[in-house]
Amino acid sequence: MTPISRRGFVGLGASVATGAAVGMGARPAAAAGTGATATGTIADVRHVVVLMQENRSFDHYFGRLKGVRGFDDRSGITLAGGRSVFDQPNGGGRQYPWKLSSTPAAGGQDGETLAQCNGDLPHSWTSQHSAWNKGRLDNWVAGVGNVRTMGYLDRSDIPFHYALADNYTVCDAYFCSALSATGPNRTYLWSGKVDASSYDGGEESGLTWQNYAEALQAAGVTWKVYQNAQDNYGDNGCAYFKKFAAAKAGDPLYDRGMASVPRVTGSTPDDIAAAIKADVLAGTLPRVSWVVADQASSEHPYAPPGDGAHFVDLVYRALAADPGVFDSTVLFLNYDENDGFFDHVPPPAPPAGTAGEFRNGVPYGLGFRVPMLVISPWTRGGWVSSEVFDHTSVLRFLETWTGALGTPAACPNISAWRRKVTGDLTGVFDFTQPVYGVAPLPATSVIGYDTCGPLPNPVPTTNALPAQEPGTRPARALPYQPNGHLERLEFGTSGKVLAWFTMTNQGGPARRAAHFSLHPGAYRDTVPWQYTVDAGGTASDSFDIGAGYGDGRYDFSMTGPNRFLRRFTGDATKAGKSAEVRCRYATEPGTGKTAVYFTMSNTAALAVTFTVTSNHYRGDGPWTYTVAAGGATEDFFNAVAYQNGWYDFTITVDSDASWSRRFTGHIETGAASVSG
Repeated sequence: MTPISRRGFVGLGASVATGAAVGMGARPAAAAGTGATATGTIADVRHVVVLMQENRSFDHYFGRLKGVRGFDDRSGITLAGGRSVFDQPNGGGRQYPWKLSSTPAAGGQDGETLAQCNGDLPHSWTSQHSAWNKGRLDNWVAGVGNVRTMGYLDRSDIPFHYALADNYTVCDAYFCSALSATGPNRTYLWSGKVDASSYDGGEESGLTWQNYAEALQAAGVTWKVYQNAQDNYGDNGCAYFKKFAAAKAGDPLYDRGMASVPRVTGSTPDDIAAAIKADVLAGTLPRVSWVVADQASSEHPYAPPGDGAHFVDLVYRALAADPGVFDSTVLFLNYDENDGFFDHVPPPAPPAGTAGEFRNGVPYGLGFRVPMLVISPWTRGGWVSSEVFDHTSVLRFLETWTGALGTPAACPNISAWRRKVTGDLTGVFDFTQPVYGVAPLPATSVIGYDTCGPLPNPVPTTNALPAQEPGTRPARALPYQPNGHLERLEFGTSGKVLAWFTMTNQGGPARRAAHFSLHPGAYRDTVPWQYTVDAGGTASDSFDIGAGYGDGRYDFSMTGPNRFLRRFTGDATKAGKSAEVRCRYATEPGTGKTAVYFTMSNTAALAVTFTVTSNHYRGDGPWTYTVAAGGATEDFFNAVAYQNGWYDFTITVDSDASWSRRFTGHIETGAASVSG
């Protein structure tokens, strides 16, 4: 393996304890023992613990997890040339995601050990933006510089992480904050922004704006960072700030933000867990805690994920030392950035010129998806949330929660755009239906950092799209209702043809902005355009598909949240130029259920036959409609009745084989649903 590239390694302590399986079921509500009457609101939360681990992408950890937006995503974007986003260029060939532990035994170790010991990848501002490639998402191997970018782990490799997802709530639209490295993303977590001094992944220092811990201090909200300052891998975001770095013993910024936990065992993971447990049992656990691991427990490549699982388990069991504390605590387990590991979902990006979101014309983020698990009594049950979040969402949850407690602590640094397109994480919870007690989680143990070196890195042995675990999971309601269509073709002079697109975010659930992007698949520069559409709002834009831009040919994909996809193909010089389809959501007559409606119009001089084909979710059809010259017809399809609001239809016409319209998405009702 190559040497550690980012920070020096501080040796692993002597901890070799093995975690026993935690709990065998939930306690009834009456046994919660919180000492307070439940209100069924966010005010029932008494403690928030934030444990940010290192450098794993969502697909890298959870691409195979059932019921999430992983490897079976039928709404993935299409790369230039018509390839799936999962089928990435690799020099003169291609490469799909591949399982790290499938590598044959080497260096005296089996494939499972090699996967646990996989080395890190480039993940700087430059390499992350190169992989992103202005939103094309087609440069992972070259941009990162290693085919290991496509490597993944699954349930057999990280059983504890999968068990957390199966018992609690996993967020499959949680993005890191910056297309950059650890430091900037942790700066977002601790303060809500970065700037030109802290964007590129260097060792941040001397930052002068307000850290959120200062806001808590000013509001009288207790807080603490649990760490070993000499063995924290540089991951304490408080240390990046000038006031904290200059603080001395006796100053709360030092005592709570910079000091170390007591040395009890000589093992950093065990000492941190012991400090948390002691505060839990003494009734002194702060309202807000940040937990910072040592390198060996951080899950940063070179550090086995199994050791990270053991550390998370230690923290989990420390919180469970007092049932009343455990039953009133939210534990956020997230990851600072993706370490260059592949993820297939394009991150929302700000429109050009958005205040506070660009450096020299290049956006800070959002970055790629990373794992986020929300562990609490109000998130039990194996749920998925597909609401768009980033690291600033944790701060916004704290804003909302401290406000509900009457001690508001605001974060003034989060940009207006991030507040529009990312949520505050409250939609992940159901405070009216807590399930108290610890969950049945598998045992963990320490693999050992020393096991991992020197060993060869894994290499791919397969090249096919991996199968995702079958099945669905309950899904939280979302606060938007995306829709969109190709409005019309507008013919001008000198061969100019404009394709007009409309994007809407309307309907009962639409109470927050939705992010859309338009991806040209061919015939012109394939950089996507980015749009933010307010709740109840509409956005329109046009693009020349005429002379010099395909000479009438076009292929556009429109993407949005929660697997929303529209794809439009055709040729403005052919008969399909007179056909169009508009989509809307409305109540189906006689049922009260919301359906997707298609209006098919024909401005040609001859009749046209439209065919609607279900690609997924429904097994009936196809349906055909003959539309007279100058006429239109409409029909509806009850997606709610067939597949919990999911739909996926392609519409074609008999007069033009190049013409097609695909409509994929989910009808939001404001209620919980099922994953697609």
